[in-house]
Amino acid sequence: MLQSTSIDFLIRIKNAARAGKKELTAPASNFCISIADLLKRYGYVDSYSVTDSAKREITLKLVYSDNQPKVTEVKIFSKPGRRVYEKVSALPWGKTPKSLIIVSTSSGVMSQKEAKTKSLGGEIIAEV
Repeated sequence: MLQSTSIDFLIRIKNAARAGKKELTAPASNFCISIADLLKRYGYVDSYSVTDSAKREITLKLVYSDNQPKVTEVKIFSKPGRRVYEKVSALPWGKTPKSLIIVSTSSGVMSQKEAKTKSLGGEIIAEV
């Protein structure tokens, strides 16, 4: 049974990048669409589209540079059994300066840098 669509979505992106796929399809939710929008803004995804049929799906086109995917690793922080919430002062920094920390705040899904500038804490979802 699938417990978290957002975690499944991020793991599908990581697995597709490791397998060398240019495109992937996953079940869509509003939360997954906002994560895809964030990944597009930061250059990890070229484009995405959502199909409005009985089974809503999102299709992503991954970005590659020199035949290497931009998404190399995904570290999940919040899991269904253990949610990780932090104040704005305790938001973590990524492994590298190009890392993207995905944070779910009261104003929507945003990066850790955007959350710091808006002085918002929230649930830390993952690091890409």
